[in-house]
Amino acid sequence: MPEVTIVLPTYNRADMILDAIRSVQAQTFQDWEIVVVDDGSTDNTEEVVLSLHDSRIHYVYQENKGLAGARNTGIRHAHSELITFLDSDDAFLPQKLEWQVGLMKSRPGLGLVAGDFFFADPHLTPLSEARSWQSYPNLTLKDWILGCPVIVCAVIVQRAWLEKAGGFDETMRYVEDWDLWLRLAYLGCPMDWLPRPVALYRIHGQNMAKQAVLMKQGMLRMFDKFFTLPDLPKDIQSLKEQAYAHAYLNGAARAFAGGDAEEGRNSLEMALKLDPFLLSGEPPQALSSLASFANSPQCHSPSVFLNSLILGLPSQAQKWKPRFIRAVFHAVAAFEKARQGKRSQVPVHALKAVLLDPSWLKNRGLLSIVIKSLLSPFFPLKESV
Repeated sequence: MPEVTIVLPTYNRADMILDAIRSVQAQTFQDWEIVVVDDGSTDNTEEVVLSLHDSRIHYVYQENKGLAGARNTGIRHAHSELITFLDSDDAFLPQKLEWQVGLMKSRPGLGLVAGDFFFADPHLTPLSEARSWQSYPNLTLKDWILGCPVIVCAVIVQRAWLEKAGGFDETMRYVEDWDLWLRLAYLGCPMDWLPRPVALYRIHGQNMAKQAVLMKQGMLRMFDKFFTLPDLPKDIQSLKEQAYAHAYLNGAARAFAGGDAEEGRNSLEMALKLDPFLLSGEPPQALSSLASFANSPQCHSPSVFLNSLILGLPSQAQKWKPRFIRAVFHAVAAFEKARQGKRSQVPVHALKAVLLDPSWLKNRGLLSIVIKSLLSPFFPLKESV
């Protein structure tokens, strides 16, 4: 029996599935099987998969059920106790299985190991490393309530825990993976990080405005389910409004990225209403979070994002003037470029931040990364800031 099963759902992705499968075949760890679940494709997916003539690849066809249903089908067909997932438009890095299987075998009590990942362009060229383990270091239940720091193909999990949780919720079309990891944490599944990249997450040119509404609805439904679970500890129950606020803030970010100022305004207004603490800080926490999304590979046009945000400010944020917003965007960009080791771009964004809002001259963190960037030939820049 193989040591690990890769569940690979696909729907009309014959043009991409070869990249995904070849990334598995290129693994340094070779004791695996792939269960390709064709979720009602109408293209030549079956022909492409069977043409590979690899006995470790099993093809299963079903009528369209969506990602959650396809993944559950793959789990039922798996022969291994360790299961990982790979969507047909993403790819594994060569040592993904070696590292994650090795960690699971060395620590038998672990139920789930999460790895880091690279955002990648449509050609699977890496863009930037997520480094989510820096923001969510412990993968506690609280961490999962306040965000989903992983992508599905960067996770490996014990089959027994998947079965205990009942698998993916097939009624959910969005955030179905986050919903499962949250339920696993609630059940007490031991989790840990492998703090190195194991996968490539392909960024598509997609309808972000439409996705914003659907993603927000998915997150709200997930929390509706979660906060009705029995015996939730009081400290977890106390996070309810904060959790919903984060869902609305995420929806606002995606709406602004899609150029939908009205949807962004409505979502941001709800986020600030549920969690007024998001208005605190200098700059405000909500604005820092929005600027981070605008600087991420998920945002195809920062200028569209910023224009939509400026047009879509709710009443609670009317004091955020355009120059202030743009200054925060460039300051966050400077820190992000420093984190990525892109030294030459740090001073440019820092200077724009200062020209738009001279108060950034008082920010010691910004001044520090600028100095280190300018002196980097003599003092190498640390990647984490």
